[in-house]
Amino acid sequence: MKTVQGEFTGPDGATEVGFNPDRLTEAEVRTAIGRANIPSLLMVVFQTTGDEKWLEEPYRPTRGKGLGDHDSGGLDEAVQNEIREAAVSAILDLQNGARPAIEAPSPELTVRMMSVCMGEPVGAEYGPMLSLELARRAAPESPHLALDPIDAPEGFSVIVIGTGVAGIAAAQQLEEMGLNYVILEKQPEAGGNWWQNTYPGAGVDTPSHLYSFSFAKNDWTTHFELRNELQGYFARVLKDLGAGERVRYGTEVRSATYDESAGQWTVEVRNPDGSSSTLRSDVVISAVGVLNRPKKPTLPGMDQFEGISFHSADWPENLELDGKRVAIVGTGASSMQIAPAIADQVAQLTIFQRSPQWVAPFEKFRMPIPMELRRLMQTCPIYHSWYWIRLFWQFGDKVIESLRVDPEWDHPERSVNARNDAHREYFTRYITAQVGDREDLLDKVMPDYPPFGKRILLDNGWYSTLRKDNVDLIDRSVAGVRAEGLVDDQGTQTDVDVIVWATGFEAARFVSSMDVRGVGGLSLREAWNDDDPKAYLGVSVPDFPNFFMLGGPNSFPGSGSFMFFMEVQMRYIRGLLTEMFRNGIKALDATPEANRQYNELVDSTHARTVWTHRGMSTYYRNSKGRVVFVMPFLNVEYWQMTQRPDLENYTAR
Repeated sequence: MKTVQGEFTGPDGATEVGFNPDRLTEAEVRTAIGRANIPSLLMVVFQTTGDEKWLEEPYRPTRGKGLGDHDSGGLDEAVQNEIREAAVSAILDLQNGARPAIEAPSPELTVRMMSVCMGEPVGAEYGPMLSLELARRAAPESPHLALDPIDAPEGFSVIVIGTGVAGIAAAQQLEEMGLNYVILEKQPEAGGNWWQNTYPGAGVDTPSHLYSFSFAKNDWTTHFELRNELQGYFARVLKDLGAGERVRYGTEVRSATYDESAGQWTVEVRNPDGSSSTLRSDVVISAVGVLNRPKKPTLPGMDQFEGISFHSADWPENLELDGKRVAIVGTGASSMQIAPAIADQVAQLTIFQRSPQWVAPFEKFRMPIPMELRRLMQTCPIYHSWYWIRLFWQFGDKVIESLRVDPEWDHPERSVNARNDAHREYFTRYITAQVGDREDLLDKVMPDYPPFGKRILLDNGWYSTLRKDNVDLIDRSVAGVRAEGLVDDQGTQTDVDVIVWATGFEAARFVSSMDVRGVGGLSLREAWNDDDPKAYLGVSVPDFPNFFMLGGPNSFPGSGSFMFFMEVQMRYIRGLLTEMFRNGIKALDATPEANRQYNELVDSTHARTVWTHRGMSTYYRNSKGRVVFVMPFLNVEYWQMTQRPDLENYTAR
């Protein structure tokens, strides 16, 4: 957000004139809270006043359904208005310099408040994590958030690979630590996947405020932001951290080799001019991500097609689709964003589907956030923090509990527990309603496996697109390619001008873009048998000293905020480095025993989740059927595992 006297300039460039950007008038507060989330406002009122009545009936919100914001809290209009009126007084008092009665809720009080706010019980184990996250967003200067000081050896240096979400999380901590570091980025700009993917409709299916760093609050203009603003956000954050000058763009890492005698890494890179050079560092942090190496099928005749053919991640610049016959192969997240964006532009759109997806309502799809509400987010940190924490719960552990197998459940073929079955019924009703009178579509689009077995998708106009006269959904696999188009597995040919391969990425082949070699020249690909990666906490691999990963195997949230997990992992790595310096340790890598025990826990926990259900295929699993992409744990469980630098699980070198 850029502010000047009398103006407010948001990231969209729109300027509002005639107000103070740091405070709201009473009229502006009233307008904002008329659009605000009632359960979040309720917490602002209680935290500001300390009056216990706000945590009791008739003010207690009900439990929301689905993934929506539940803005009304399920409360009567009269009760909502009472909360709004109290919120006006509370917010004006805060703007006038009043201190909240409860500045930083204790873990115990946070759990009580959270249970009221969400309309459902929240376990005591969440208190420490949620109270810290509230403070991190509402009071970032709070003393109890301060991390241990760093006293690094002279000349100590770090190489970070990548400037996506993980790389920026690394840069933020390294800047705080005062370490010497460089970031190597093969692309010409920051943003990772959000720089690479430029296809029409590209955007998040995670709420914008949840898809944000705790240290870089942003003035989002829509509830679910699109690609350009996301990429711009990452570039701005990197610059604001002071890390922009640390980045070497257009520099591709080819290999990283551990020098045992020196206790350092030798990193070979290809520079922007095509030349090669060598860098040395004490630590390498891989933030390369995994959803960035396109997975394109090998089918007969692919080199014979006479039209335009490309993977969705390689969308050609200035591609002209007007009046063209276009085929999209795949019905995952990319396809679901591309199809609605181009359907009205093309002459004919044919979508090939191997299996249907479970899709949830997307009630705020491309819905702008009103200016007054944006300003409330910016000027009232307590409201912003409670709105974030609600999203964190709604898209996180609240969902994960429904993904765990109940061995006593009577219908394991269709769902994994009673709550999962309730999701199935809810989504089934929604899909049926969206298809309407198109009975020919219903069987094609209705999944027969448990909800969340594949990544749940949000409806951004998918079903209304499928009902268009110029759109055809073919529920058969593509078996081959000919000069004129595609041939499905029943031998039927579909003639097209353009083929978009929305076929996903090499999601099981972590860190496959470079050759990494540890102690004794051991190759990471060999250690992982190519696509069977295992790492302690997803961070460290035995015999690869001081090689740390952000977004490593089994460290992506099954549901929740990827940004949150990258910050958690980087704070854990910071703790390891701090203990290294204190104890005079040159290098650390996870012990084989710690790695074995951790991954046995990963596998045994996954065996009781929906992701190992055999009713569907998913990119979460490798070629052997092992889940390697997502973690099987609750958000709070992984957070607890990473709260201290556990040197007993590492080999000190």
